[in-house]
Parts: sequence; C-alpha cells; structure tokens
Amino acid sequence: MHIVTTQTIAGMTISEVKGAIFTEQVIAVNAVKDTLSGIKGIFGGRSATYSEEYSKGRELALAKLAEEARGLSANAILAARVSYSQFINSDIMLLVITASGTAAVVEEAPALSAAPENVRIQ
Repeated sequence: MHIVTTQTIAGMTISEVKGAIFTEQVIAVNAVKDTLSGIKGIFGGRSATYSEEYSKGRELALAKLAEEARGLSANAILAARVSYSQFINSDIMLLVITASGTAAVVEEAPALSAAPENVRIQ
C-alpha cells in the first residue's frame, strides 16, 4: 500500500480513483502517566508518554485508513492527512486522531521510449 501526502506518486500513474476515505481513532491517556508527564512539563522536559501516544494513534489511524482503501480494492492513498485533537474530562484525557485521503489504484508508469535510431539529438 502506497501512502503519500502528495496527489501523485513519482513513476506511477493513477488508473482509478476510488474515493475519499476517513478514519477516527480515540485513545485514552493513562491518568498516572498523564500526571508524571505534567510534572515533567513544568520543568520543560520532553514528554515521552504523549509522544508515544500520538505516535501509536497515528499508526493506528493510518493502518485503519489502509484497511479502508483495501476494502475499495485500492493500492494507494493519495493526499493523506492526519490531524490531532484533545478532549479533557475530569479524570481522563482523550486523544482523537483523524486521518483522511483519497483511495486510488496506481500502476507503474510506462517507460519513456528512447529516440528512434534515425533521429540524431544534438
């Protein structure tokens, strides 16, 4: 499965556009990890906990997007986008990761033929 942020893939041609695809993933952040991460944040440290959760959410969203594309018999996702939101309740934080793109069928582009033998290029 090709997943790209562009609308084309170098060396490939789009033979069929299947349509827009979307997915949402919601991840609850552990309250204990969240508290420890908040303490680090006070001192300006990097929060590995949040980084891991965002990374995990992105991977889940892209995997689900690929599953949606395969369900449409596509072998590529063009113009892929991932966005993040947070919702905080009294005792839990939810990360919402949304992914979208265009499911398509792509094929290797035909090779350009060389100049005919009787044509001289100067």
